[in-house]
Amino acid sequence: GNYKEHSIDAFGDAYEYLMGMYASNAGKSGGEFFTPQEVSELLTRLAVVGKTEVNKVYDPACGSGNFLTETYISLRRLENQALDIVNQGQILLGIDDIIKVSIGQFYGIEINDFAVTVAKTALWIAESQMMKATEDIVHIELMKETEEIIDLSLEFLPLKSYANIVEGNALRIDWESVVPKDKLNYIMGNPPYMGYSLQSPEQKADILSIYVDEKGKPYKTAGKIDYVSGWYFKASQLIYNTPIRAAYVSTNSITQGEQVASVWKPLYERFNVHIDFAHRTFRWDSESNSEA
Repeated sequence: GNYKEHSIDAFGDAYEYLMGMYASNAGKSGGEFFTPQEVSELLTRLAVVGKTEVNKVYDPACGSGNFLTETYISLRRLENQALDIVNQGQILLGIDDIIKVSIGQFYGIEINDFAVTVAKTALWIAESQMMKATEDIVHIELMKETEEIIDLSLEFLPLKSYANIVEGNALRIDWESVVPKDKLNYIMGNPPYMGYSLQSPEQKADILSIYVDEKGKPYKTAGKIDYVSGWYFKASQLIYNTPIRAAYVSTNSITQGEQVASVWKPLYERFNVHIDFAHRTFRWDSESNSEA
């Protein structure tokens, strides 16, 4: 059989196993919830609709890489459709500049070391699958010195290591050290939620270090907001006075009740944020042991 196809199938099986292990353990301690594919696809569509170019995409709570992978696949599918239209069955000499979208454009932070490995694997598998799809569309051939025409297959192996998924606490890392904001287009993700009464001392300290005023002092109500709020503050801070857009999946505790003013007032007053789109509260069932 075809070596490349069997290799991809083997890695795909291994990836599905790793995903199952990650999903079964998600949400047990840190407030993380495994994101269903449908939710990932929704945010991805919102991010890329009507756009002709995307530079960098960033998920500061990337978990197993769902959002990054879905966004990459969506963009590569669009690219393949464009190649199909432009190429129209013609033979191309070489592969330079054929593929514009790469997994090197996708960045993330994840605190769980196992999830970091899964996310990197997810992106590589997605790249391999989409490269095979491109092969089926574009007939690439090279001229040998003997003037014979030979088929050139896009290479999948060896597995390359990308350093764009950073292991660490996203609320303690300078996000611009991961990806410069002048290169960034979108921030998206499903950050961990944890009610203030359930937060560990470390999580409370994280929030108090972030929700601070212009003088660096924590807001009076910073100790009474959900853990996910930290990602909203850091995103608002990063995208201020830029064209960057952000989209998160979040608990409804920050959009109703006593937390609303505590979470959103600093974001409106300091960073002039506005909401383009919001979805009504809904419950999902996922492979995780917890529901969201």
